[in-house]
Amino acid sequence: MSSETSTEQPAPFTAGHFYVLLSMIAATAAVVVSRHTHPAALLLMSGAVLAAGYTAWALHRALAGLLSGPGEEEPLGERQRELLDQEKALVLRAIKDLEFDFGMKKVSQVDFDDMLGRLRARALMIMEQLERVPVAPAPVVKPAKAASKAKAAVCGRCQTRNEPDAKFCKQCGDRLGSVHA
Repeated sequence: MSSETSTEQPAPFTAGHFYVLLSMIAATAAVVVSRHTHPAALLLMSGAVLAAGYTAWALHRALAGLLSGPGEEEPLGERQRELLDQEKALVLRAIKDLEFDFGMKKVSQVDFDDMLGRLRARALMIMEQLERVPVAPAPVVKPAKAASKAKAAVCGRCQTRNEPDAKFCKQCGDRLGSVHA
């Protein structure tokens, strides 16, 4: 176990936990109250009470979602934005292809109108999502020390300046970073 996982905060007690706990207590109470009942009936009764608890939780989530109103949308990561941009390009290309096919009489008017409406709706939805959701800030990457790059770029034998990513000297061919006396 790493130190990162050992310092994480435990998950808070949620409404789902409450409904599951309440349904388990109710199922236990139902079994205790009905003492002289067939075991299959007890299992069926317990399952019904647990199902009622899960149903209550689902109803709670649905009502909470309806009554809470619009929430804050999380910013898009770089990868999600790229995927949306690619999908937008594909949809716009599909619209152009459809218009070309309609112009060449490969698609009927009814099919053209139906497909064009769907493609335009999808394109608008993607564009609105791209405009509405802000871009997540890029992680800050600290640049490497310039001094170490400068030392690595100067040949130890002939003192020739080389490109920062070079491994061998362009003048004498010696490995960069090696020391000669």
